[in-house]
Amino acid sequence: MAERPLPGPFAALIATLTGFLAVGVIETALVTSSGRAGDAGFGGLLPYVLGFDALVGLVVAVALALVLPSAVRILRPGRWVREALLARGDRDGAALNAQAAWWCAALVALLPLAVAAAIGGHAAHGFNQRSLAGPFTALAALAGALAGAVLALPVRAAVGWVLERIAPQGRLGGLGTPALPALVVLLGAVVVGVKVAGLDLGAYKLGGYAGLLGGVLLGVLLLPLARGRGRSALRGAVGALVLLVAVGAGAYAYQGFAEAAVARRVIPLDGHLSRVTVTTLRRLLDRDGDGYSAALAGGDCDDTNPDVSPRAKEIPGNGIDDNCQGGDAPKDDVAAAPKAPEPPPEPDAPRYEPKKYNVFFLLIDTLRPDHLGLYGYERDTSPNLDAWAKSAVVFDQAYAQAPNTPRSMPSILTGRYPSRIAWTKRFSNYSDLAPEEKTAFEVFGDAGWRTEAVTSHWYFENKAPSLKEGVDAWDNAGFLTIKESNTQSAAPDLTPRVVARLDALKSAEQPFFLFAHYFDPHSRYMQQTSVRTYGKSLLDKYDSEIAFTDHHLKAVLDKLDEPGLREDTVVVILSDHGEAFKEHGFYFHGRTVYNEEIKVPLLVRVPDVEPKRIDAVVGLVDVLPTLAALTGVEAPRAMGRSLLPYFSGIGEVPPAPIFLEQLPYPNYEEHVVGVVGPDRLKVIKNVTQNVVEVFDLKTDPGEKTNLLDRDEDAAKALRETLLQFIDADPGE
Repeated sequence: MAERPLPGPFAALIATLTGFLAVGVIETALVTSSGRAGDAGFGGLLPYVLGFDALVGLVVAVALALVLPSAVRILRPGRWVREALLARGDRDGAALNAQAAWWCAALVALLPLAVAAAIGGHAAHGFNQRSLAGPFTALAALAGALAGAVLALPVRAAVGWVLERIAPQGRLGGLGTPALPALVVLLGAVVVGVKVAGLDLGAYKLGGYAGLLGGVLLGVLLLPLARGRGRSALRGAVGALVLLVAVGAGAYAYQGFAEAAVARRVIPLDGHLSRVTVTTLRRLLDRDGDGYSAALAGGDCDDTNPDVSPRAKEIPGNGIDDNCQGGDAPKDDVAAAPKAPEPPPEPDAPRYEPKKYNVFFLLIDTLRPDHLGLYGYERDTSPNLDAWAKSAVVFDQAYAQAPNTPRSMPSILTGRYPSRIAWTKRFSNYSDLAPEEKTAFEVFGDAGWRTEAVTSHWYFENKAPSLKEGVDAWDNAGFLTIKESNTQSAAPDLTPRVVARLDALKSAEQPFFLFAHYFDPHSRYMQQTSVRTYGKSLLDKYDSEIAFTDHHLKAVLDKLDEPGLREDTVVVILSDHGEAFKEHGFYFHGRTVYNEEIKVPLLVRVPDVEPKRIDAVVGLVDVLPTLAALTGVEAPRAMGRSLLPYFSGIGEVPPAPIFLEQLPYPNYEEHVVGVVGPDRLKVIKNVTQNVVEVFDLKTDPGEKTNLLDRDEDAAKALRETLLQFIDADPGE
């Protein structure tokens, strides 16, 4: 029987292009299903997603066209499958068994390599110098490879000896003996694929790389259809059509992307392979090397000047749009602290008299409000907090100013927006405060309060030492390394220490400011079987951690209700940020300013103040000014508003926008800024991707419908407010 002709370069080119065009159609369907495409729908996005995927396909197809035909000629996969796996051909049993033995030896030899690499990577994870981790892991893998090579020889001999006795003809059950290691490889690939799919990799958008792999695999699978005898004219015509579609779609997407409003907003945020393509092209077309390109709506308004880009600091009044946010900022328009003016008190209006309250400040890390019963969650995750909240003022629209601890925690404690904080190294992963910044500990300590903290986490031990300034006693017992803290459940140890400090402090003559931090809801989530479990998904485990924390908080909440504390202590319960479960493509936090990462619970109990719900938009920058107003201390550098009228009943809280910031840092260099207006309109500007979104949180709390897709003037005034805030960023 004559063999089918082998594929030529043109066949490989067309098969690969067809694979990538298929990936483009699939990706468009996935992006459209996210609900972010708006009225444009599938048809509005298809030309651009398909075009950018085709551009990648052209590059990959040319490479495969040069390599694949030669590889097929050398490897002859069809013949190998027939002869080795199916045992059809003229090869004798000894040859098949020898081939199978070598394959088995090679597979076994991989085990020491994998184990050594895994152990090396595990050990390197704790290195202080990250640059040493890669070489160390590589050396461990090399040692494993050498051990595997030594192991391969006896394995090959043993497998060969067994096969000679049980399969002298080179067949087992109708299959050639080389089918055994092939099935092991297939099974291993399936197991690895399942394991990888189950990993917590949602912090990284890997869809682009999956699309790239999918295009290549589809191209290989389609290769037999692009070759063969007969109908060569038809095959050539189809191939030419595929090539024309790929080139045409790529050119159309490249030329029209900047003017395609919906595609320009959706692809950089929700695209998969198309997003990677746009990002890569922008990087390649960056003429002045400042990290931003003028091409493909990259946001650089002067691609010949490296001092002008969205990353640059705006210099008001110099006649240059330094940060490309829409014109030079006038000097009198740029305020360091956008803030609503306090209305002057009326002459005969009653005045609030501050009291030297104790302050208990409880921060529960990574806590979403919509996963608590008091905010309407259907699961019974927080019975103790729910009950306690009936005696407090509960804020329903509270926002953290940053989606991660290293930026949010200092913002809360200083009452300042992250970009307005004086940092020692603003763009590091864990930046410390400059000496001129004063935290709540220093503010209250200077006013005569005893300041203490009870925590159990590495962040407070060595990542932000300045937070300990002004603290009379900081108990951080039980803190572990970064890696060890992933599985730490500190609440059972924290609670008795917090209760003991409340007992000791309540009878002292000096007022106190006590800070407590519970970390348990932060990933890595544990199944807290001692309290409550809900299932095996990430979200189920997260809820289990919340229930665990709530359970161990009961003793603390009960203590706060005892005489000597209840009538003299202001209690603040909040979180530093939320947690994402792929609502916008990510798990965890520290990447966006969507509500799942930035909206937080805020509960404040003030003695003799009636419990109530507040629906006004507030920020955690408002907490320190509020505590200062309640107690009479001075916090002059705080940028938030005092929320005192909600507690005193005197006057009104002036409405003001609340700003949100995802500042770039080495582990994630995306720069995103947002603002929530008093009317709950929300504007987000992804500075890195040059994308603006507008949402109406009253009707669209999930932030799925970008109002700009229907109305170019949506939230125009609020967008201008956000641009002024960005212009005022000191950039230091």
